[in-house]
Amino acid sequence: MSYQLSDKMKKIISRKVGIPYEQLIEMDDEDIEKYIEKKTGKKIKWPKGAKIEGLPIRTMEDVDRKIDSLIVKDNGWDR
Repeated sequence: MSYQLSDKMKKIISRKVGIPYEQLIEMDDEDIEKYIEKKTGKKIKWPKGAKIEGLPIRTMEDVDRKIDSLIVKDNGWDR
């Protein structure tokens, strides 16, 4: 599904974010995250229990913890 924003909405987003909309949509997720953290002075954190399209959000730290809990360290393989 594709959505088109009006020019007015693009200007509002640009003003709120502090960079041109066209520049924003060309940035990758990591660059956007760094920009937000620099602008706000705070690290981005997801609220506990947050979901996107009904699925829980998992950070890489969450994934690493889950993998570590599944690995049997007695078999000689350790991360």
